Amino acid sequence: MPVLKPAELVLERVESIWLYHEKVQRDNKLPALPKAELDMSGGIDSAVMAALLVRALGPENVILFHSRINTHESQTARAVALAKGLGVPLVDGHLTGVFNALVAELNRAAVEAGYSQEEIDARCAADPTIMGGIRSCLRAPAGRGINRMLGGGIRHGTGNECEDRFLRFYQKGGDGEVDTNPMAMLSKTEVYQLAVQLSKEMPDCAVPMRACIETAPSPDLWDDAEDGEPDNRRGHTDEAELLSWLGVPFTYGRVDAMTGKILSIGTIERVARFLDTSKVEVQGRSIERVVRMEEAVFDHKDQQDTMKLATDFAMVSPFLKCPEMSTKDDVMKFLRAARRAERNTFHKANPSIPMLGNRESLVEQGILTNDLNI
Repeated sequence: MPVLKPAELVLERVESIWLYHEKVQRDNKLPALPKAELDMSGGIDSAVMAALLVRALGPENVILFHSRINTHESQTARAVALAKGLGVPLVDGHLTGVFNALVAELNRAAVEAGYSQEEIDARCAADPTIMGGIRSCLRAPAGRGINRMLGGGIRHGTGNECEDRFLRFYQKGGDGEVDTNPMAMLSKTEVYQLAVQLSKEMPDCAVPMRACIETAPSPDLWDDAEDGEPDNRRGHTDEAELLSWLGVPFTYGRVDAMTGKILSIGTIERVARFLDTSKVEVQGRSIERVVRMEEAVFDHKDQQDTMKLATDFAMVSPFLKCPEMSTKDDVMKFLRAARRAERNTFHKANPSIPMLGNRESLVEQGILTNDLNI
């Protein structure tokens, strides 16, 4: 089970956040700890981050911003309930009109410059990420702006390892426009486990936190909601988008919302743990080299040999023992998809956004484990 000590993980992340704020205060000679700003979507990642920030800094030092762009009413309801349970006023920004006006102006300006409206409409209809990207990129300056308007502070991100590692499943100028990512070393399964622990420790927000656990994660960037529709009516979930993008079922893990018991381990997490492993390869009689699977899969020079090595090793790896990767062909498809994602999104890598720690340290402390046996 990935999180061995959920209560200790909460305390470790809370302390790391506080120490980072304390360092910023000290380095900049501020009279008090800087505030924290978080874009709260009503999803699981922002729910957990909001709770950690309140635990670390107190509700009076946390700014929560919820930006609606055709957002489903149940998603907003979760954000409102979470903020209330945490004792933090929710800044509820209605940005649908702003988004519509921006798109209309972009269309007008493009047509005036000589571009075809028909071609623009066809391109946007065929690729929903165009409008989705504009939505995401509109939310970022709004969140940064409300942060400045309300006193200024550190803008925290909500990325987890399943999204931020080789997939880089985020918008560089949108939800990737943050100052820290304190959960970037945790898989989605581990974020869910944190949510269950926080529900026990903070009962006032337990009900909406559990609702977040039970709701399929969605970027909320297209498939506009209609009033009265159920929250899971969308085709636009994270996992559906990943499948359409990469052609293999990259999935998150699942946990029981009441107990935290792991129900399944996601294929993204399985591939990530496999990429961390190494194989000792004997060359000749006396030369040995340690090949890290991440290097073998993402090697840009010797594709065929390194991928064959990784695939052969994967067939005996305990991390990839699941129905989705039961054959060598299945494994090859997943590893090729991982490499394709890494290459296509490498431009998003930003080492200047600190995680406030690392996975290796948490494993060494016995708080996490890389053993995926459930």
